[in-house]
Amino acid sequence: MPYGDGEAPGTGAGPDATGEAERTVAALREAASADPARRPELAHALLVLGSLLAGDPDRHEESIGVLGESARLYRGTAGDGTDGPLVGLAVATHRQALALGLVGRREEARAPAREAVGLWHRIVERGVEGARAELAAALVNLGNQLAETGRHHEALDRITEAVEIRRSLVDPASGAGRRELASALGDLGIKLGEMGRRTEALDALRAAVGTYRESGASGRGTRTGTGELAEHASVSFAAARTLTGLGRTEEARPYFAEVAGLRAEITAREPRAVAFLDHLIAGHGYRVTRDGAVRPAGAEGTDPLDEIDRLNAHGLALADSGRPDLAADALTEAAALARPAAAAGGTASVVALARTLHNLGLARAWAGRRAEALEAADEAVHLCRRHLFAAPDTLRPLLAEAADSLGSRLAVLGRHRDAVAPATEAVALYRQLAHTDPEAYEGELARASNNLGIRLTDSDRHEEALAVTEQAVDLHRRLHRRAPEAHVDGLVHALSNLALRLARVERSDEVARPTAEAVRLLRSLDGIHPSNDVAALAESLAWLAWYLRKRGHGEAARDTGRAAEDLRRRAPKPGR
Repeated sequence: MPYGDGEAPGTGAGPDATGEAERTVAALREAASADPARRPELAHALLVLGSLLAGDPDRHEESIGVLGESARLYRGTAGDGTDGPLVGLAVATHRQALALGLVGRREEARAPAREAVGLWHRIVERGVEGARAELAAALVNLGNQLAETGRHHEALDRITEAVEIRRSLVDPASGAGRRELASALGDLGIKLGEMGRRTEALDALRAAVGTYRESGASGRGTRTGTGELAEHASVSFAAARTLTGLGRTEEARPYFAEVAGLRAEITAREPRAVAFLDHLIAGHGYRVTRDGAVRPAGAEGTDPLDEIDRLNAHGLALADSGRPDLAADALTEAAALARPAAAAGGTASVVALARTLHNLGLARAWAGRRAEALEAADEAVHLCRRHLFAAPDTLRPLLAEAADSLGSRLAVLGRHRDAVAPATEAVALYRQLAHTDPEAYEGELARASNNLGIRLTDSDRHEEALAVTEQAVDLHRRLHRRAPEAHVDGLVHALSNLALRLARVERSDEVARPTAEAVRLLRSLDGIHPSNDVAALAESLAWLAWYLRKRGHGEAARDTGRAAEDLRRRAPKPGR
């Protein structure tokens, strides 16, 4: 095999190696343009460069394009009947999927991850040495991408297949392959836990910890660095949390102690390497004490739900007063308290964590912290989905709200096609809720429908967008008739979006009417909440003013342009 299991060529190499790889690619581009027979060399050079770039956090996005180009070149030569191009294509697609997942582009990562698995299956059938280990790595990667996009059952099948392959590859005499088996078992346990199958998760996690212990006790050089120690500590931490969630706190203590011991060993070997483990511990609401023990971040023996509720109320009040950064700080503190409470079990604690994460995503978005907002929103949606069966009446409306927010968070980062799925999910959930309780949820259905129209438009699905937006306007009109003051801002947004949709499908004669209605209603708005995307509304009105002017609607264009300028002046300033 040209590359080791899961190992990127040049990983950890410095800028000199990357610069040399870039020069090699440039030279081979020129050579391949003159002589197509050299394209396989260029494909390999791109694979090496893409793998190096993937190791640099500042160049992750660039690595995706380079690995994609390598895959395209390999794809053109993979049908020549030899193993080399097929292996190169499998490696390139696998690493492209890893890179896409690393930057959160999970929906896009699924396709190359699936392709990589299919390719490695073919390579295994050819009897290429080392291919089964690579197939196992590709299966785990595909499982992770599937799980992160809500396809937990399919993810579980892929990771279970990887575990069986890893198990068959362990050498009983030398112990070779134990670390890889332990890693796969850990992934399996974590995925089972995410699906709420905590007893099965615990079995897999205990098996993983036992395998890591065997690997460390073998004395045959299998613990060559801090990487395996960190993996072992992470899986022991997952086992401890799972036991805590099952109410088996006494059984969890030895695992927490093991995490502390492994952390101390990592610190002694390479102090900087402990940062990842500390981030993981803190992310789940735990802390490392002065004596190195791992403890819940909140006070022991107290019910944190009251404090979590207080911090949520305080954070939302800060956001309402125009101080979203301070709001995010309060909600981050609430999330840190909620994590260990949720891990300890109890539907109320899970709901508290999900609600806190949703609110945190909103506050971060209002503060302009877009990437962090996406992280919180995504976690809130996954948490609601995993526990929906346990408390459907409580979590279904929260999931609907969180999915709608996730769509918006993806869209502002330019991931428009990814944003359609959660936006569609939100509308479907709100439609169910509004059917049983229209007074409580019709307004949310109208808002979510309006947002779905935007997501569809940004994905170039214009006819669908127009139909959804027309439905949103009908809902907003009905709500506005019942309670004008409460629903005027929603109707303004829906009308301006309807005008944009009509313009997009070239129904130009119909654009002026909803635009004029939106402008008239806009004058009645006094205050503007930070959750309103004022900049986007102002931009929409400015574009509509230009469009109407070009279509000969001079008076409507002037009124719309003035409204856009007035909206910009009235918009809340950041941090105020």
